[in-house]
Amino acid sequence: MLLIVGGGAVSRAAIGRATGLAGDARVTVLGVGPEAPGDPAGELVRRAVAEAMSALDSGDAMALGHISVTGSPARTIARMARARGARAVVLDQMSGLAGGLAGELRRRLHGSGIAVVATAEPARPVGLP
Repeated sequence: MLLIVGGGAVSRAAIGRATGLAGDARVTVLGVGPEAPGDPAGELVRRAVAEAMSALDSGDAMALGHISVTGSPARTIARMARARGARAVVLDQMSGLAGGLAGELRRRLHGSGIAVVATAEPARPVGLP
């Protein structure tokens, strides 16, 4: 199970969806950020990954985190999904990554048996009511 985050927060819907789809399997949280290593957005991605891992760990799911600085998020996500043997990839809508990325990722993973799921919750971070 892969949970893809970006930006500064992760939604409750994405955490719930990843936990539900993972079952007893480990959830890999992949933060996808900009190419410039000194970019402040990179810190936001790290924060979102840490927040997602904390939320998953406080529930029943085991989490592992990765951060990828790339110009091609769909290629990176597809490679990670295949390498981890993921059954599904959950894209968090509030991360700003969904939209075109979901379609491109579905094309890259077509025929692989890996589902691409985009959550649809208003932007409300996990830590806030």
